Amino acid sequence: LLDAGFQIVQRWLSSLIGEGLIYDLRVALFAKVQSMPIAFFTRTQTGSLISRLNNDVVGAQTAVTGTLGSVVSNVVVLATTLIAMVALEWRLTVLSLIVLPAFIIPARRVGVRLQDISREQMGLNAEMNTQMTERFNVAGALLVKLFGRGPEEVGSFSSRASRVRDIGVKSAMYGRVFFVALGLVGALGAVAIYGVGAFMVVDGGISVGTLVAMAAFVQRIYQPLTGLTNARLEVLTALVSFERVFEVLDAPVAITERPGAFELVAPQGRVEFRNVTFRYPRGKDVSIASLESAQSHAAPDAAVDVLRDVSFVIEPGQTAALVGTSGSGKTTIAMLVARLYDATSGTVLIDGHDVRDVTLRSLQDAIGVVAQDPHMFHESVRSNLLYARPSATDTELHAACRAAHIHDVLMSLPDGYDTVVGERGYRLSGGEKQRLAIAR
Repeated sequence: LLDAGFQIVQRWLSSLIGEGLIYDLRVALFAKVQSMPIAFFTRTQTGSLISRLNNDVVGAQTAVTGTLGSVVSNVVVLATTLIAMVALEWRLTVLSLIVLPAFIIPARRVGVRLQDISREQMGLNAEMNTQMTERFNVAGALLVKLFGRGPEEVGSFSSRASRVRDIGVKSAMYGRVFFVALGLVGALGAVAIYGVGAFMVVDGGISVGTLVAMAAFVQRIYQPLTGLTNARLEVLTALVSFERVFEVLDAPVAITERPGAFELVAPQGRVEFRNVTFRYPRGKDVSIASLESAQSHAAPDAAVDVLRDVSFVIEPGQTAALVGTSGSGKTTIAMLVARLYDATSGTVLIDGHDVRDVTLRSLQDAIGVVAQDPHMFHESVRSNLLYARPSATDTELHAACRAAHIHDVLMSLPDGYDTVVGERGYRLSGGEKQRLAIAR
C-alpha cells in the first residue's frame, strides 16, 4: 500500500514538473517570437518554428520527467547495495567495480553519437512540418491544385517521411546494441565474481553463502548502473531539444524600446522623413540559420541601400501617394513609419517625435494599415474587426463598416458579423477583404 502511494505521488510530481516545464517553455518561446522583428519572419520557415514550439519543447520535458525519478531510485539502490557488499566482502566488491569503466567510457561516445542522430532527426521532422504547413493552408493547397502538382507533393513528402523513418530506426538500433553490450559486460562481471569467489571458497576465505549473496548483489549493482547510463544518454539526447529551444530564446531582438520611451498621445498625423537611408538587415542579424532553408542560408546578403537620403513631410490631413517602380522602396517607407524596421541612418518622425523615442504599443495604436493582401484570422468577422481595438462597441463596428462600404455585405452573410471568414479570409472576395481591412 505504501509502495502504491509512493508511486502515485512520484507520478504526480513528475507530471507536475514536466507539464510545468512544457508550459513555461512554450509561453516563453511564443512571447519571444512575438517580439522578433518582421525581418525574422520573412526568412524563417514557419513549420520549423512550430516544430521548436511543439516537438522540441516536449523532447526537453521528456528528459526531466523520464529520468528524474529513475536517477534518484537507481542512485539509492546502487549506494545501499555497495554498502552491503563492502560489509560482506570488500575484495569481491572491488572486483565487481573493475568493469565500471566499461559502462562510463562507451556511454560518453555513444551519447555524443546519439546527440548527432537526434539533431538530424529533429531537423528532418522540422522539414516535414514545413512542407505540411505550407501545403495545408488555403494558398498552398490552391497553388498545388492549380499546377496539378499533387502527385509530386506526395512523392516529396514520402521521401522526407522515409528519411525520418530511417533515422528513427537508426537511433533505436544504435541505443539497443549499446545496451545489449552493457548486459554482456555485466555478465562478464558476474562470471568474474563466481570464478574468483570459487577459489576463495576453496581456500576457506569466504563461505558458499557469502559467494551466493555477492553474486546476487552484483546483479543488483549492474541494473542501476545500466539505468544510470540510460538516463545519461536520454539527457544528452534531450540537450539537443534544449539547444534548439534556447537558440530561439537567446536570439537578439532588433526592434526595442529606448530607455525612457514615452507614449504617443493624441497623434495629429504629421509624418517626416529626415535624410533617411535604409538597407535591409543581414540575415545573421535578424534570423536563426537553422530556421531558414539551406538555400537561403547559403545565399549571400546583398548590402544595397533601398532608400538613400530620403526627406519629405506629410502634413496632417494631407493625402500622399508614393509612385515608383517595383522594388523602389514604397512599401519600405510604410514599414519604417510603423517601425517594422529602423532606419539605417537619418530619422523618421511622427508629430516631430523620433519613432524610436516612443513606445511601440502607442506607435502601433496610432497607425492604421491596410495591406495589399490583408490577413484575416480563421475567426468571425467580429473577432477580426475587434483585433484592432478590442474595446470597440457594436455601434462603432457598424459605423466603421458602413464607412468602408462593407456593412451591407456582412449583414447578408448567414451569421452576419459572427460569420467565420475562413483561413486568411478566403471565404471573402479580395475586394471584401480589402474593405474589411479598411474598417478594421
